[in-house]
Formats: sequence, structure tokens, C-alpha cells
Amino acid sequence: NLYLRFSWKQPAGGAEKMDKDNQVKLAVMFEDNKVERANLSGCWETCHQDARTMPDGKDDKKTKYVKDGNLGSGKFYDLIQWTSKGAKHDGYVADKRVMEGGKALVDAKGEKKGDEWVVTFTRKLAGGEGDIAMAAGKTYNIGFAIHDDHTSGRFHHVSLGYTLGIDAKADITAAKQ
Repeated sequence: NLYLRFSWKQPAGGAEKMDKDNQVKLAVMFEDNKVERANLSGCWETCHQDARTMPDGKDDKKTKYVKDGNLGSGKFYDLIQWTSKGAKHDGYVADKRVMEGGKALVDAKGEKKGDEWVVTFTRKLAGGEGDIAMAAGKTYNIGFAIHDDHTSGRFHHVSLGYTLGIDAKADITAAKQ
């Protein structure tokens, strides 16, 4: 299994509560070196001006997507998400975003300790459709996003691209213990 732990300080809030049920959501996306610029832009490659929550979005059904995204060709992001209400999602972003159906996510837990959030994901290296099959000695692109202070849609903190190595040198190296 792959274990990922994220922690961050709760920033000052006070904006409109767009998602009243979830004070915080954390999403992580993995990519298998097939999406152009994923190594640099991380999750940004799934955000487009025509998506439903963008100012120019006209189609209220158009979600995040990957240009020319396709599960069969491997051109997609594997997506996992934890919400402070306790939901766990395991899906993908290819020609559209799908928040369910993945088989790799084992668990996602989080809690606020004082002024700090701590979220832990447990993920199998292999999964099913929409899951990136990971293996020791390989590197993958990874990006993450934090929806904080009850935000939703495009109002979140997004990382640029990082690399994740499974027993391999990368920006973030996961090593067997």
C-alpha cells in the first residue's frame, strides 16, 4: 500500500460558505506520464475555461477533463478525495470527471488538531479502471488541491506538478518501511 499524509494550518476564513457540509476537502491526482505538461502543471491540466464553474463556462454539465483524455489510452488522472464530512471518493478525470468506481483507495481519514488539519490516504498500488497501476522503481506525476473554508468549485488552493517516486528518486519519494 501507499500511504500519503498531508498537514496544513487552518488559514483565516470568513468567506461565503459555498459548501456548508464540508469545511475542508482534499483531492489528490496521480498521472502516469501520458498527459502533456502534467509534470509541470499537476491538476491544472484538468481545469479549462469552458468548465461549468468557470466564468466563461456555458455548459452546466461540463466538469474537469483532460484534453484528448481517454481511459483506454491511459491519458487520464487518477483522483482520490477526502471530505471533512467523512466522504471518500475514488475516481478519475479523463474526458470528464468521475468521482466513483475506482478500486485503489483503501481509506481516507482526516481531523483537525488545534489549528492544523491532518489527512491520511491509504491506497493500493494496483486498482481497477481509472486507477493508475503503481509499481516500485517508477515515478508518477502528482498534484493536490485543498478546498478550505467551505469552498467549492474553482475556489481552492491547487499545487503545481510534483513527481512521486515509489522506491525511486522524485520530488516526493515513498519508500518501503
